[in-house]
Amino acid sequence: MLNTIKRLALGFFLIFIAAGILLVSDWNRRAGFHNHIPRVAILQHASTKVLDDCVKGMVDALAEEGFVEGKTVIFQRYNSEGDISVSNSIARELVSGNFDLFLTSSTISMQTLANANRGRRTVQVFGAVADPAAAGIGIDMSKPYAHAPNLIGIGSFMPVDTAFKMAREMFPGLKVVGVAWNPAEPNSRAFLVKAREVCQQLGITLLEANVDNTAGVAESVDSLISRGAQAIWVGGDVTVIVAIDNVVGSARKAHIPVFTLTPGKPDRGTLFDAGADFYRVGRQVGDLAAQVLHGADASKMPIENIVPQNLVVNELALNDLKDPWHFTDEIRAKADILVDQKGIHIQKTAARVEVGVHAPPGRKFKIGIGYFAPEPGADSCMKGISDGLKALGFVEGQNLTVQKAHANGEIANTTSVMQNFDNSNVDVIVPMTTPCLTAACSTVRNKPVVFTYVYDPIAAGAGKTMDDHLPNVTGVGSFPPIEDTINAIQQLVPGVKTVGTLYNSSEANSRKVMEVARGLFAKRGIKLEEVTITNTSEVFQAAQSLTSKNIQAFWITGDNTAEQAFSGIAKVAEQSHLPLIINDPEFTEQGALIAVGIGWYQTGLAASKRIAQVLLGQNPRNLPFENVAVKELMVNPKVARHLGITFPADLLKDAQKVPEK
Repeated sequence: MLNTIKRLALGFFLIFIAAGILLVSDWNRRAGFHNHIPRVAILQHASTKVLDDCVKGMVDALAEEGFVEGKTVIFQRYNSEGDISVSNSIARELVSGNFDLFLTSSTISMQTLANANRGRRTVQVFGAVADPAAAGIGIDMSKPYAHAPNLIGIGSFMPVDTAFKMAREMFPGLKVVGVAWNPAEPNSRAFLVKAREVCQQLGITLLEANVDNTAGVAESVDSLISRGAQAIWVGGDVTVIVAIDNVVGSARKAHIPVFTLTPGKPDRGTLFDAGADFYRVGRQVGDLAAQVLHGADASKMPIENIVPQNLVVNELALNDLKDPWHFTDEIRAKADILVDQKGIHIQKTAARVEVGVHAPPGRKFKIGIGYFAPEPGADSCMKGISDGLKALGFVEGQNLTVQKAHANGEIANTTSVMQNFDNSNVDVIVPMTTPCLTAACSTVRNKPVVFTYVYDPIAAGAGKTMDDHLPNVTGVGSFPPIEDTINAIQQLVPGVKTVGTLYNSSEANSRKVMEVARGLFAKRGIKLEEVTITNTSEVFQAAQSLTSKNIQAFWITGDNTAEQAFSGIAKVAEQSHLPLIINDPEFTEQGALIAVGIGWYQTGLAASKRIAQVLLGQNPRNLPFENVAVKELMVNPKVARHLGITFPADLLKDAQKVPEK
């Protein structure tokens, strides 16, 4: 009996030990899973600035999402150096490796890896691709969700028509343009088809020469020149781009210009480069990759065409041309980068619409714009929306109807404005201002929502993060440059110790800005005196009360209630001989000394793309919020003279001035 008991005890003990081992093993397995560092392979077709920029954008965006190279992610980089056979070999090697994700930069890289990766589980995210559909891997850009479940990315068909129209504008006598291209590159074929079409419309003869490799590029360009080319155009052909120095050298000997779709080193000798900012493209690709690594289903993501346009203008390349080429003031103003005798200048230009969506023929659309009250900033934003939609083919009065309604400056009215739109026949509701967005989030149930003219959509209740948001809501936020504002205050009021502000504490945007501002002012040793208001009738008295608190300047951020009674604040500031600093440039001429703020036109321009995407059927759930805040500086010389203040030279160089009447 005793032996039986011992055997049973021993059996239970062994079972317990075995269970413990299995439990610990399971713990270790689970810990290993959660601590797994993803391995990501990056493949690009050649060493060019375009492809390098795209990869850098991918890596930077992933780092911002928590995937930091060498710490929380392992990158292995591959470069086929322009050889398609090498690209195929690398692709086969990658799919047999143990990678969690593939990133590709260039059409050839996308194509070779996608073919090798067919039917496999590892997701590939691509960028720096002109026309994904032309690669023959089952992509139809008219059906953004119709793609292989393990393949996602961004196309960037660059503005061929813009380049040729600009060339004709610079030289009206332009009749013959030469192009060398590699027929083995699907992206080149796509660009050539478009170039032929554009040249036919403009009455330009397009001379073509085929190249098989980089070594033959110079000879092909020389042949084009001998056939009478007045300029050489370079599309998105990687073979030719790698040899761009040879292209420029041959053209320079013939005293003709080179223009391209692929911005590179600004002073490399091309006359202008009207293409895409591929660093920004890469960032978008990196955002997609981060979503996949976080567990998102790539099969449920759309493939989009996104082209953040980038114009490089090189005035030095005008020297010694045999034909009278010239840059107009408009072209110079549009340039993102300008090269002249003084060097390379990165210019602050209006944010461009990232094209990739366009209104189809035969359809009509309707949007409803709801805003807090009529005021200059809202007008600028709505102008940006209108211009952006028009550029995408949505033209008011033709295929687009725009209904507008405002809350007459009362937060209580915003709910009814949003409810009315939700029960109407509009296709998309566009709430402008934080109070209107807050009302839309709690009220709208039947329509998609695309917001703009909003500081912080998260504070407004639209979502937890820029990616994790209400399923029917997307849009563009624009947080003001608070630190730049404090810098300006300290420059204009040396030794400033106390600044006064007023705001409506019922506005989520104002509460968020004040939350950020308090800490920033305190770090500079500046006391921020605050007075809260509930409606416009309290604004004038609140401003007066601030003057009794020994303030040395007023600061008014984009509080909707305060801006409706802005003239009262400006009057108190003038009577008290105090500088008034604001964050909305459109109000500067009404009595402010300076505005350090946001170009609301550019914000509206950016929002127009999101509106267009939703009008064409994309689900807001899959469109992350964006933050677009193009800094704008506006100064008022008349107010400065009244206060006896001189604007510092370094501040004036980036500022616009209020016209004096």
